[in-house]
Amino acid sequence: MQHFRLAFHTPRAKAALGDKTLQLTALAIGIACALTLALPSTATADDTIRIWRVGSPWRGDIPSSTVPPSLEKEWAALGFHVALETFRASGFAARFSEAVTRNAAPDVLVFDNFGIMDGITTDLGHFDGIGQDPTVRQHFMKVTGTFDELRWPPGRGWTYLFALSPNHSAARTAAVQSPRCPNRSDGQTLFKEIEQLVPAITTAYLERDTIGVQAYSDLERLATSQPRQETVKVRAVRTCDVQGSDKLAVASVTATYESANALGHTPVLLVLRNVYSRWQLLVAARDPISNGEFVREIRRVAGLLSAETAVRSFPSPATLLAPATGSHPPPAKGPGFRSFRSFKWRSSDSDNVVAEIAEFAYDDSARLFVVRPQQPASRGEISEGRLWTTGGAWYWRIWSVSRSGDIGFSETRTFQN
Repeated sequence: MQHFRLAFHTPRAKAALGDKTLQLTALAIGIACALTLALPSTATADDTIRIWRVGSPWRGDIPSSTVPPSLEKEWAALGFHVALETFRASGFAARFSEAVTRNAAPDVLVFDNFGIMDGITTDLGHFDGIGQDPTVRQHFMKVTGTFDELRWPPGRGWTYLFALSPNHSAARTAAVQSPRCPNRSDGQTLFKEIEQLVPAITTAYLERDTIGVQAYSDLERLATSQPRQETVKVRAVRTCDVQGSDKLAVASVTATYESANALGHTPVLLVLRNVYSRWQLLVAARDPISNGEFVREIRRVAGLLSAETAVRSFPSPATLLAPATGSHPPPAKGPGFRSFRSFKWRSSDSDNVVAEIAEFAYDDSARLFVVRPQQPASRGEISEGRLWTTGGAWYWRIWSVSRSGDIGFSETRTFQN
């Protein structure tokens, strides 16, 4: 049989108990204050973005532990500190997994070989991937543009956020800061009308607003399939450069965006043509070649265009030679090795053509190349090795650009790539 003791406190006992409680409370407060005064002043956890940079599973190296000064300065302006650690690829997957279980995963991951994510076997052995478990992989978010300075070796690799990291919110804020232009040109002052159109066109293009893009599209713009299905939200758009003439212009744009699996900055190329005093869209592209090599080459062509040139007639179009529509280029002859095949055409026979643009449109983008014809009706070609494989339909044609900025378009042919 259980016995219970009931305790009744007299007023005097209650007073004594109250005094003791007050004494203990005062003691606890005093200890807390003492500890607070004794501890050094440090940044809170939410102020520090932790970066883990991983070496190559092929080289077995430890990457540089240097934080790019410009990036550190940008983050400091946002109120964030940076802590960067470096690791060899060997054993990294286990270390990352252990950190996740302790709620101590890094906020930013940087690596130059995708075997770190998927797993890989090299001459140095087998390496497990940090993203092989689907329940973990779903929490990785690719960052484009914003953190490119963190990649090691410079210009190579990938950067990711991890949604379960302690300071994911801070890292995400840093990843979607306002877009910046690495090489802003003064040429854009001549194209104020285009600069006013750029935000609306870029936003509609990235957010897959077909009707919005169509409102600005030239009748000569190629209609391609658009398999990209993710929902994208554009947060900001900045025009970095505009080159061309009063009839043809190329705008280089940087946009800040977010989607379910990626966020950051993305470059966008816009090519516009002035038709009846209205600028209309010929090409919008996120393609890296179009936003890199093509932009550099088109600046040289822009210097050859002249608004004062009298227009005798539009340039005659180039003639596509090979391959036939629906076919790949014929294989090049070469014993004992595989040669890339070529797309071939005969240039315009007009004598006022200063450049040709080879357009290869795919998905919702396009890869553009500048070609300088040696003379009217000369032969031109582009190697298929300069394209990449998408597993879908591609469309190609040649633009013949005259000194006045007028364009003659060849026929369009298709192929699977």
